[in-house]
Amino acid sequence: MLRGAFWRRHQRILEQNGYLLREMFREGYDPATGNPEEDKLSHFKSVIMDAAVSFRDHPDEVNLCIMFSDKLARDPRNHCVQILEVLQSPLDPDIHIIVMPQLRRFDDLPFETVGELLDAFRQIFEGVEFMHKHRVVHGDLKMNNLMLDARELFPFGFHPVRTWMDRSFQHYAKYITRTECWPRYYIIDLGMSQRYSKRKAPCLKSTPAPPPFVDFLPERRGTVPRLFNPFPVDIYHLGFIFRRRYDVYEHQPLAFLRPLVDSMLSDDAALRPTISEVVQTFGELCRGLSPSHLRLPGSPRMDTFCHRIRQRLRAFKHIPPIPYSEFAPKPPLIDAQLRPYYTSLY
Repeated sequence: MLRGAFWRRHQRILEQNGYLLREMFREGYDPATGNPEEDKLSHFKSVIMDAAVSFRDHPDEVNLCIMFSDKLARDPRNHCVQILEVLQSPLDPDIHIIVMPQLRRFDDLPFETVGELLDAFRQIFEGVEFMHKHRVVHGDLKMNNLMLDARELFPFGFHPVRTWMDRSFQHYAKYITRTECWPRYYIIDLGMSQRYSKRKAPCLKSTPAPPPFVDFLPERRGTVPRLFNPFPVDIYHLGFIFRRRYDVYEHQPLAFLRPLVDSMLSDDAALRPTISEVVQTFGELCRGLSPSHLRLPGSPRMDTFCHRIRQRLRAFKHIPPIPYSEFAPKPPLIDAQLRPYYTSLY
């Protein structure tokens, strides 16, 4: 469905609605007169053109996207991507095309400092808390579904596929650091998301995971299906990102997060914190850090001489290492009395 033929068939329909596809997807395109380098690129990365949704396969996705983009759009705690429009395919009544703003992968640029990484996860945790407050489980929180609005980071834009190049595909894209603009982060892809009733705790039956994922999610280990509450799955996925991608067990500047990550990765789902408990604990840990700690490298590969000089200059200029106002204590969105709903089966 996501091959070039699909988009070429819909090119004229999209243009009638004000959306212009790149030249290679337009009617009458001649590769002989196009940009040979750009023709070689893959335009089917999920970030770029994974916007055609089958209602049969994902019956709730469009409605949830509209919910978070309509009446809940103005809440600053809402980090679900704000869709621009949903178009019905006239060629297939089962297909909807979701139009979203251009985003980049969450980690497309390296996190220069601990403060930059913490602000990113503060926003992601806040966004998941907002979803859980409205009884929505994401169900597929992985790196590919965490995105970055890079409009301020890249003042002159960037190529939609080879994102380190400029729009013309002739030069490297120029950008500034996160500390200079504090970008906003978003959660995308609600294809596996579901909203549950507030009357009783949700309950799903697991499907044992095939190799090599048998040791990933505890709820899917073993060969016998079992019942589980889906909310703690989101918590486990977030903890897994911290452990696997940012290695809080090896990178010493992030070692203070180990107890929180350990609790998020508990094999017993009932012992994992709720997302509001994660947000509260995360905030307390971050507020206890000194400015010099927040300026430490966000990853081992950023620990360079240039990094240390740059951070000393920022300290001299009193440039804050995190947006302090955003880390101020806030009341939890989910009441502690609702903990059984978000962790237990009954």
